[in-house]
Amino acid sequence: MSAKSENFDSPWRFWPGVAILASAMTGYMLLSWAHMEIVRQTIGMEAYLGEGPRLPPSILMIGQINKAIAVLAAVAIGALALHRVGPGRVGLRSVSWRWIGLAVLVGAIAFALRLALAKLMVVVMPDWIAFMGTPFALDPVNGLWMSVGFLVMTVLVTPFAEEVFFRGFLFRWMSGHHPVWLAAGISSVMFGVAHILPPQVISAALMALILCWLYWRTGSIWPAIAAHITNNALGIGLGLFWSP
Repeated sequence: MSAKSENFDSPWRFWPGVAILASAMTGYMLLSWAHMEIVRQTIGMEAYLGEGPRLPPSILMIGQINKAIAVLAAVAIGALALHRVGPGRVGLRSVSWRWIGLAVLVGAIAFALRLALAKLMVVVMPDWIAFMGTPFALDPVNGLWMSVGFLVMTVLVTPFAEEVFFRGFLFRWMSGHHPVWLAAGISSVMFGVAHILPPQVISAALMALILCWLYWRTGSIWPAIAAHITNNALGIGLGLFWSP
């Protein structure tokens, strides 16, 4: 049965949903603060940040780990365990492989549109070129395991965690209290803002609308996860290809 046919109802009332959202944000901020405080008290921020145009992969990877822990814990404890609902309510249910294949195609098309949008933004606002650099490059200094860890987090873990939270919980919760189109719009904007950098904010928000549709149409977040993985994998692959 698809979420579309069951009116996409929400098992969470309004204020409990707010509490779940707040707990995810608070958890992420506390984990990030603890990480930075440990660094400050040990090797120091200057040594940790290093030199060059990119942040060390350890910072990028730990940031993703903190986000994944915070949002998955909020969903597992706040949205599922405390409300005694199963994982199917956040879209963790089986779906046809045809939808997975379609989602991979959708992810590839969305990535191509993202590149076109980035080129357009640079033409309109040339200063945006400063935001377009790839955050990661294969470098012997990074070490094999650190590079592998970053790639696994970016391509596999982060798409899963973000889809469980932003589509499985946030979009589903909002759609139970607002029209589906409004829930998709608000949750997509929030997903975009979470990416911080202006070009990523815009492209992520637009991509999120497609991911919301995949979830709403199938009742499963696996197609959204497949599209998200495809988009991230193509982004990392192109970044590695073009990086100096």
